[in-house]
Amino acid sequence: MKKLIYLTISALLLISCESINFDDPSTLTNEEAAQKIKSLGYVLTKSSIQTTFKTTTNNAGGSHFSLWADQSTNTNGSQSWWDFAVEPRIRLNNNSAYRGNAAVREIYSNFYQANLDATKVIDLVENQQIVIYDDAGNDRTSDCLVGAYYAKGISQGSLGVIFDRGIIVDDVNLTTRDFPDSYKELIENGIAHLDKTLELISDAPNLKFDFLTGITISREDLVKLINSFAARILSSVARDKEEAGALGDAYWERVFSYASKGFTGDFLIPTVSGGYYNALVDVLERPYGGASYVPVDIKIPYLADKNKSTPLTYPVNNTIILPAIETDDERFYEYFTYTTNFGILLEARGRGLFSNYIRSRWMYPERSTLDVEGALNPYFLAEELRLLRAEAQLWLKNYSAAANELNDITASRKAKGRLPDVSASYDDLLATLHYEYAIEIDAAGGTFIPFTFMRRHDLLQGGTPTQFPVPQIQLELIGIETYTFGGDAFQGEKGIYGETATAEGEGWKQF
Repeated sequence: MKKLIYLTISALLLISCESINFDDPSTLTNEEAAQKIKSLGYVLTKSSIQTTFKTTTNNAGGSHFSLWADQSTNTNGSQSWWDFAVEPRIRLNNNSAYRGNAAVREIYSNFYQANLDATKVIDLVENQQIVIYDDAGNDRTSDCLVGAYYAKGISQGSLGVIFDRGIIVDDVNLTTRDFPDSYKELIENGIAHLDKTLELISDAPNLKFDFLTGITISREDLVKLINSFAARILSSVARDKEEAGALGDAYWERVFSYASKGFTGDFLIPTVSGGYYNALVDVLERPYGGASYVPVDIKIPYLADKNKSTPLTYPVNNTIILPAIETDDERFYEYFTYTTNFGILLEARGRGLFSNYIRSRWMYPERSTLDVEGALNPYFLAEELRLLRAEAQLWLKNYSAAANELNDITASRKAKGRLPDVSASYDDLLATLHYEYAIEIDAAGGTFIPFTFMRRHDLLQGGTPTQFPVPQIQLELIGIETYTFGGDAFQGEKGIYGETATAEGEGWKQF
């Protein structure tokens, strides 16, 4: 009898007809597919890697987390952005027909598709002992195995960061009809796969990681990338400050260890025709006349204003336009641009959401787009690793060590911002970390950064969901009732694992 792959999750298709060019792949067994298409494993590896890279910095979802983190503001109905920016917070609509739910569905389906493609590659190599060839007939078995474990680590770990639950897909013959794995289990599973990737790389001195169109990532950079992502994902498990503190010293020492082996310089990816570009930065910086499509939230000038004259919300009196701030941070004038053009912000939807600042750090050419040949896309900033090392020391109560990280002459806040040293006190260190995530890592930190930093330090506004639910379309497939999170009236709401699913309190606005 033919052994076919069955999965209850609709997004988890074995192979797309487009990607391997033959009819009805669902009629083939695993063995038949591998025998008919010698480059099957290579095609699947490329698919999983490219989907993983795209989804870690896509704008559907990433822009929504930026709104929830008060990094951005909006009153536009496009992608239901206004619903994510509105104050007080409203409950997340998990209806599959809701426009904003596209963010939930896209992240979920993309990461799971990447995970399934990678799982198939691992099965081909480890269980079926298949040799994988590229389109030119070269043996790429070792390279593809590294790529598959990498994609699984990033995708399953990221799913745990973003969603409250899911399903660990490490077996091509999986038939479960449930979402039995918690966010914690998904994250630890992802980290285990990243550790396995590092082991495989150590045994592959001639590794070629060329699965992104037009880009080959060096063996050395791949090791740093894996450690960097491991630190980011592992640090992002907690849904509130209490949970983050309860993780314990051994946990935060793991975060510090990974972060210490991550990037020491920014990892930037140039745009090539048909290749990768940072869609999240693109949408958050996209110009709209003299304004911006997704402006900077008032939180950012509020934190940078040395005169402390910026209010927590924009004045509702429409005769008042806030002036440009004064700041001691020399980065601010490079990263952000003042404008009196409110663009598409609609007063009828809440003038308190208005803003006078737009982003101007990454566009190429100036104020254009990153989706052009030669543009340098931020993928992982070295400064994020510095912040993760400092934060790990903060949780470990090594306050002097945390301060040393932030006061190092090579730190962006010192080398570019010309800011004074921060003291080795808990309050000053936390405030500095929050500021650095808001200013330095804004937009360039991937789908869920700096949202997850704020989440684990109780800095999200009360009523903000701390996580996405499993999309309704997936729940309906197996008869699970639709659920969701968020809303001002649901502050402090707990999830099924006892985690804080809806933030409580004033968050950053209380400081």
